[in-house]
Amino acid sequence: MKNTIFKFLMLCAVLNLWACTKGKELVSINGATYTVTGAADGTQMVPATGVNATGSFNGWYDEQVNVLTFTLSWSNIFTGTPADPLTAVKFYGPAAAGTNGTLIKTISFSNANASGSVNLGLGGYSELSAAEKNILLNGNCYYQICTQKYPQGIIRGQLKSVMN
Repeated sequence: MKNTIFKFLMLCAVLNLWACTKGKELVSINGATYTVTGAADGTQMVPATGVNATGSFNGWYDEQVNVLTFTLSWSNIFTGTPADPLTAVKFYGPAAAGTNGTLIKTISFSNANASGSVNLGLGGYSELSAAEKNILLNGNCYYQICTQKYPQGIIRGQLKSVMN
């Protein structure tokens, strides 16, 4: 029974997001929306990792439905062999650039490409709490891309939110 209810609620959430699209762009029904971005590299890690990898975070946060959707891209996460597969993106805060924060959320995924991108999101059971939302919207949140060799993060980027 719980499984059926969960599937129904997830279907409703997906249909709600689908119904809020216009011309392939997400459009909020009746709430504030934010563009969320952040460039990442190894120098932003505390301490710095000394890698030449880079990354980018391009997302959209809808305050009414409390959903953050984003595209995470990376380049040169590893060079040569063996590969160092990506394992997760982790969100931390509150913290300004150059300081470390507390782990807020982890999204696990697997990718063995040295360069690439993935579309991910936070919503439903993994949605942001009111405190986490404030950390994100006030620019006090950063993300780290993690690999097997660097489980605590290989590159880091501070997130900036701008109201649309």
